[in-house]
Amino acid sequence: MSASPNRLPTLVIVNAIGCLALAGFIVVQWLDGHATEAKLEQAQKETILEKNGRTEAEHKVKLFESDIAGLKASIESLQQASDLAQKELAEKNSMVDAANKTLTDAEGKVKEWEDALKARDEAIAQRDEKLVEASKKLTEANSTILATRKRLDEALAELKKAGAR
Repeated sequence: MSASPNRLPTLVIVNAIGCLALAGFIVVQWLDGHATEAKLEQAQKETILEKNGRTEAEHKVKLFESDIAGLKASIESLQQASDLAQKELAEKNSMVDAANKTLTDAEGKVKEWEDALKARDEAIAQRDEKLVEASKKLTEANSTILATRKRLDEALAELKKAGAR
């Protein structure tokens, strides 16, 4: 099983070429594996960033929901205060109306008329002051409700933006 002397150099050359081809194939496979490993590492980094972003977005959603609940409670409280102020105003108006009726019943006597007129003028002035004060309170309550509503709308818009992400 010995090769002829002419065939030996050819076999060595073919063997060397085969070894070089095999070495080239190994290098290509190694580079391909290295590139795949880099892609995998990049994908893992992106996954971690996405998880962190999702966690942050969920945290923001919880904060916004908490803010919305607080704003709703504030609106309800302001509405109750406004309703109470309206009731008080109605009660005061009926008290003024009762005082006016009493004054009109006392028109018969001149002395009582003068006293009644003076009392009526004072009652009207007090009512006007109370009406102005109540009007100011209602205006302030309305401004507060509008500001709260604006904050609620902004929070809802932020929540929708966070939900869209």
